[in-house]
Amino acid sequence: MPITTSSSSSHQTIDIITTANNDEPPDERTALLSSHQRDTTTTTSNTQISGYNKSAPYLWKDLKQSHLVSLLPSIALGSAIWFGIEPTSELTTTAIRLMAVFTSCIFALITTKVEISMLVLTGLTLLALTQSFECKDHATGKMTECRLCGDVNPLTGDTFECKAAKESFKHSLEGFSSSVVWLIFAAFHLGKAVEVTQLGRRLSLLMIKIFGKRIMGLAYAIVLSEILLAPFVPSNTARGGGIVLPVVNSIATTLGSSPTHDPKLGAFLMLVGSHSNLISASMYLTGMAPNPIVLNKAKALFPHLDFGFLPWFVGAIVPAAVCAVGLPLILRWACGLGGNNQMQDHKSSSSNNDNSVVKHAQTELDQMGSVTSKEWQLCLVLLLCLGLWITSSYTKLDATLVALLGIVALLLMGTITWKDVASNTNAWDTLFWLGGFVTIAQQLSEAGASAYLGHKISHAIDQLGLPPVPALAIAYFMTTFMFSSLSAHTVAFVGTFLDAGVALGANPMVLTVLLAYFGALGGCMTNYSTGMAAMYFAPGYVSRSRWFVIGFQLAAFYIVVYMTIGMGWWKVLGWH
Repeated sequence: MPITTSSSSSHQTIDIITTANNDEPPDERTALLSSHQRDTTTTTSNTQISGYNKSAPYLWKDLKQSHLVSLLPSIALGSAIWFGIEPTSELTTTAIRLMAVFTSCIFALITTKVEISMLVLTGLTLLALTQSFECKDHATGKMTECRLCGDVNPLTGDTFECKAAKESFKHSLEGFSSSVVWLIFAAFHLGKAVEVTQLGRRLSLLMIKIFGKRIMGLAYAIVLSEILLAPFVPSNTARGGGIVLPVVNSIATTLGSSPTHDPKLGAFLMLVGSHSNLISASMYLTGMAPNPIVLNKAKALFPHLDFGFLPWFVGAIVPAAVCAVGLPLILRWACGLGGNNQMQDHKSSSSNNDNSVVKHAQTELDQMGSVTSKEWQLCLVLLLCLGLWITSSYTKLDATLVALLGIVALLLMGTITWKDVASNTNAWDTLFWLGGFVTIAQQLSEAGASAYLGHKISHAIDQLGLPPVPALAIAYFMTTFMFSSLSAHTVAFVGTFLDAGVALGANPMVLTVLLAYFGALGGCMTNYSTGMAAMYFAPGYVSRSRWFVIGFQLAAFYIVVYMTIGMGWWKVLGWH
């Protein structure tokens, strides 16, 4: 027992400190401490242990919510391909690894909420570290697997002359030099200017003011707004969800329509907005972010293919116009509005004045004030860009250079600032993931993986005796149902289906244009195919099952139009 002494003015006493009040006797760590210190130490230790026990469940909860755990199924799938498939004469080790990373990324896009850029960065880093790219043998000028650099060629006895580590990293960045990637990047900033100056909103409100006296007029105003905005706002989600949707929602509210009260009218307008967005996305090379992937792959397979910004638009104009005109008519029937298209038929649920929406649009325009100088500047630049794109065959100016010229002009005039450019995260994010996917797609092609899958598909079509172009195009359209991202669908399948077309001897131009247009139109079937569709679905005007039913009706409509009217128009153009 430790003994302490205490003194007072009159006498000295000896206090004996016992451990009667302690649960355990002091040990070598606490024996030299006073009772108070020892109690404090014990309490602190118990608190730490208790804190640890309490924090353990939270740590496990955080771990379960981490990206790594959500990616485990994707990692397992990629690993199964990476390590489970044996190389053959048709499928090299590099091709298998590229397929493993690519498949894993696509599966993660479908099943997780991990950002697409994070997946691309992870995939490119892994491929560069494992040297899973195709490198150029400087001795022969032929492509070989980077992992074989420095090894002896068993066929010739010569050494593969290439630097695996350096060239693998170089190849991982190749997609970021693609002109079409930078075209989309520049178009995003043009779209940002439309948003910053509020020109897009003014344009939509003007369309409603002009056509808004009838419900069908409103519908066609929405369609026309989308078509006019699409070439300059390449994010269909930003265009539909950020510019047009707020206006559409405002119209529905003004008419007194809500998910619980008179929902038919609101459902009709929401469906028009969502599906017109997909039609406009299919009409232009810059109408949707993944569109350039189709062009990039097609030009790699068919070097002499003349399919740029203007041919894309010219090929789409007739069938897309038919779809744009027919869309509101089909949706009016599908939503049960019948032939009653005047707003007066909905007085009781909207307003006693059948011009309420027109007045609402005018009020919004009055609040915006007169057209600003920045809006006029933007109009001038957009018209200049459009003119230079149309006359590119004469001016020989690349479409990307024209778009960048427009950005520079807007910056110099002060229409937008560099802060607007720097803060446009959608543009930078798209630049990264699109460039990364272009890299992987190019390497899949060079390694022979895309051709291998194409041959498998072509063999199946040949065995069934189906016509190549319609079979490939319709299969490509319908597979969109499995994806929650139009970008992921395009990246996953367009190269494979084009390679299958080559194997089957399909008409290059017709197959390319069908896959180009169906890449966007295929999103009509579900409410999760793209962020824009999810945003239009979110207010709750349309049930999920009804959205699917209407989506499949429109899918049949689009396929019939493009296989008949589209084919006829392309024959007039001399494409087949």
